[in-house]
Amino acid sequence: MTRAFALLLIAVSHFALAQSYPSKPVRLVVGLAPGGATDIMARTLAPALGDELGQPVVVDNRPGAAGSIGAATVAKAAPDGYTLFLASSSFTSNAVLQQNGGYDPLADFEPITNIASGPFLLVVRNSLPVGSVRELIAYAKANPGKLNYASSGIGSTAHLTGEFLKRAAGIDMTHIVYRGAGPALADVLGGQVDMMFASIVSSVHHAKGGKLKALAVTSAKRSAAVPEFPTVAEAGVPGFEVTGYFGLLAPARTPPAIVGTVHAAVQRAIKRREVVERIAADGAEPDGCTPTELRAILEKDMKIIADITRGANIQR
Repeated sequence: MTRAFALLLIAVSHFALAQSYPSKPVRLVVGLAPGGATDIMARTLAPALGDELGQPVVVDNRPGAAGSIGAATVAKAAPDGYTLFLASSSFTSNAVLQQNGGYDPLADFEPITNIASGPFLLVVRNSLPVGSVRELIAYAKANPGKLNYASSGIGSTAHLTGEFLKRAAGIDMTHIVYRGAGPALADVLGGQVDMMFASIVSSVHHAKGGKLKALAVTSAKRSAAVPEFPTVAEAGVPGFEVTGYFGLLAPARTPPAIVGTVHAAVQRAIKRREVVERIAADGAEPDGCTPTELRAILEKDMKIIADITRGANIQR
């Protein structure tokens, strides 16, 4: 068999597969435990995407190693469109911080689209004598090393965002590590820790209820979910921007026709009213970008994370 004929057979088989896709349920892997932001996004998307594809989309939680187990599972899956992965910020941070995480975010996956993007909310304990980002920075400079911030783990988005603020604002803070965002936020609410960068959905009702103070969002522009809060940039730290993503990916070498089918179905799904409303309630905004644009998001995120981790000497 000539090489040209073999390539032709592969092309024909990929075309036939794409023409019949999907003919059975699709598995959507989440590398984190049920109940978190990524799991909620997956369960928001799955029913609508299943309707658009004409086959059920089943969420499969594979928690462990900060999401690396789920990602590695999909990286090794058959590239036939029946196993997809919903990635969030830990997907890229793990790859930068773990030398043997079991996957390469760029080489082992085919980007499909970014489902939604959303900022984080900078919150502080009620008893901290600050009411704005400028006052927080002034307090930190007047009390070097006294301020501390919580996160869900070394290399987590909350951790890296705290290090970004330290560098951008020229302040010193101590990182306090927790086993999860829930316990971290609980100690900010209880006054044991000064501050953290929390998800909007988990923290904004505490801020509006007067149980903690929300100072700003981390995106480049104000969030439609909480427009009353300024951005960190406009509140005193020019150029500061951190936005979470929820990227949908397939294993590398998934045929372009299948990637295109899923991409088109997602674009229709995230325009449904119930999906738009749920994403907005979680403090995010629907995206639906192209595969090329999602790859650019991943590349940019990895460069930023590498820069922050080198500068702060963060290791796992």
